[in-house]
Amino acid sequence: MASLAAWPNPLDDPLAVAAGGAALVLLTRLAGLPLWCTLPLAVALALALTWWRRGGSRRERLRDRRVSAGIEEALERSQQLASQAELVRTEALARFQSPDHLDGLGLVQLCCERLRALPERIAERRPLLESGGGVLLPSEDLAERLRREEQALRRETSPTLRQERTRLVEQLRSNLEAARLGIDERDGRLLALSTRLESIDGGLRHLQRQVERQWPSSEAGDAAITQAVEPLDEALDQIEGLLAAGRAATP
Repeated sequence: MASLAAWPNPLDDPLAVAAGGAALVLLTRLAGLPLWCTLPLAVALALALTWWRRGGSRRERLRDRRVSAGIEEALERSQQLASQAELVRTEALARFQSPDHLDGLGLVQLCCERLRALPERIAERRPLLESGGGVLLPSEDLAERLRREEQALRRETSPTLRQERTRLVEQLRSNLEAARLGIDERDGRLLALSTRLESIDGGLRHLQRQVERQWPSSEAGDAAITQAVEPLDEALDQIEGLLAAGRAATP
């Protein structure tokens, strides 16, 4: 009885019923086959179509759960980064002493404020992440981004930034492999978001080290702070573009 219950009922699927009926008409009237021969074939077609559609629905539910889990991971990661940004902002305020560094402090504060708002922004755009709206750029664009990052990695002289660029290159290689395997828009968008969040993590730690190194020295300039903030602002701009309703950014 349990095995019979596992069989799908074609009558519950209007498309399967329509396909079976159409096959029955074609086989009996056009092909001239007897009813005793065409009826089992029509039923078999309806059953097969029901099985196939049920399998597709099951795969879609699994994909939906995977996407939902990916969004939760992105939210959790962004909340961690927001907390980390608040620590950097607080430390910058505590170390700031010279009015000559007011511009640098303003850059740090503005960047950290944007990071603190990131979890709310991702939560606000959750419907887009769930729906897969927008169009993914082809894998060729991702390959080009990987090529540029590999070149930048070879030129990088800072040990700290070299470590972060290495992590980014490895992530991009993984994303490119997934894109070539045929990921859907939602997976691609989440991959891109995950890559940006990881780059922000490394960039925040680098910014914190620069704050500790440059301040409260009265001789320190703002160039190092500006250089450390720029990649974070770039990543945040990319995330904002990624969460917009238009074209999805390259992972």
